[in-house]
Amino acid sequence: MNIMRFSPKQHKETLLVALLGLLIMASLNVIMLQYHYDAWTNPKVGFWSAFYNRFELSGFDSFTYILISKWRPLYALFRHPLLAAMMWPFSELNGWLTSVFGINCAIFIVAALWTLLALASWLLMYRILRRLMEMTMAHSLLLTAWFFSFSHVMLVTFTPDHMSLSLPLLLLAVYLAGKAIKRNRAMPLWQSLPLLFVATGVTSTNMVKVGLADLFTQLGRKPLSHVVRHFMTYLVPLAVIAGLYFYQQETTQAEETRSNHELMVKKARRDSTFAKQWEADKAERRERRKKQIADVFFITNTEHNIDRMPSLVENVFGEGLLLHEDYTLMDANKTRPVLVRYNHWWYYALEAMAVLLFAVGAWCGRRERLMWMTMAMFLFDMALHVGLEFANADVYIMTAHWAFVMPVAVAYLLKRTDKTPALNMAVVCSLLFLTVFAWGHNLKLIVEHIIR
Repeated sequence: MNIMRFSPKQHKETLLVALLGLLIMASLNVIMLQYHYDAWTNPKVGFWSAFYNRFELSGFDSFTYILISKWRPLYALFRHPLLAAMMWPFSELNGWLTSVFGINCAIFIVAALWTLLALASWLLMYRILRRLMEMTMAHSLLLTAWFFSFSHVMLVTFTPDHMSLSLPLLLLAVYLAGKAIKRNRAMPLWQSLPLLFVATGVTSTNMVKVGLADLFTQLGRKPLSHVVRHFMTYLVPLAVIAGLYFYQQETTQAEETRSNHELMVKKARRDSTFAKQWEADKAERRERRKKQIADVFFITNTEHNIDRMPSLVENVFGEGLLLHEDYTLMDANKTRPVLVRYNHWWYYALEAMAVLLFAVGAWCGRRERLMWMTMAMFLFDMALHVGLEFANADVYIMTAHWAFVMPVAVAYLLKRTDKTPALNMAVVCSLLFLTVFAWGHNLKLIVEHIIR
């Protein structure tokens, strides 16, 4: 199959899949518009108080809402070097819309933008399965629906967090690299360098994911010296990002830091209780800093010392795929315990079924570059979040950064069992059950949380 040319039948199929994805993603974002609608469209306090103090969705942050309402460099530059700058045009758009309609339109701008981003992710996931792996339309749709049934993949389709931007960029990296692998070619620089620049600008660790995708198209096809020279060109976009980072650090970020400090000092002078709490918070941060596993400025929050196996069970493959009924969508940095157990044994059975399908599928695809490329991305995240325990308290919010490896793996399982109809049907029925249950379970809890 020539993956660059599509027949009219394929275009019709793509249109149908896109319309289905648009319906799903638009519906989810319309639901999100109900969340504190009056308080966010007609705030009676500052935007920080209006959004930050009311927003609680599993540990995701409301910075995007705040930035678009009134632009401020809130994101940590060393993790998201260009993200705040990317939001500036939408903040300007919101200013114009607010003057026209008389309400803060940030939530509407995010809903529209996030619908498009989620639709792009939906189509890329489908195309990876359909065009690259040559799955049937039914199997591709089922696996795509399964992927988006994962609780913390579903959430990023409408939650104003940077994961929503990372997901389509990472899927694009997988798709472009997979296409190059399928054509037995290396990924060209005109694809990898712009993708590296944008993806790294959103989240610094995306640099590794794009690099891994590129690497799997280079090894074995080019001499080692060529591969080294190829990756040396990465220094160009990274140098531009570094320059923009230092420029922002000395201008907008310095002004934001100064302004925040002055605000805190003034409040501490007026309120002795706040002053004591402020000092206590600073002392606590110093103590936490001493307990860091990796004490470097770009990797923080590694001090939780959470038992890794319970975290894998309850958070990585638990909360990341199926929401717990207790402490639903609460923030582990606020009121939610780090580890929460399911109320019934069958949740663990469903989790085990999903992990088993993933593991067996990875084994079936063990000789495929696409499998190892996505597995390398998954293992990088596991080393970071489980090994170093970076952000391990709410590791489930990172699910969209790696969970695409699961449908890719299970696709290889379906391909392997294709000549054994009974076994193939058992896998399909298992997937269908997991997908329907996860969509129903997660969506019910999410809607109840949003409209309560």
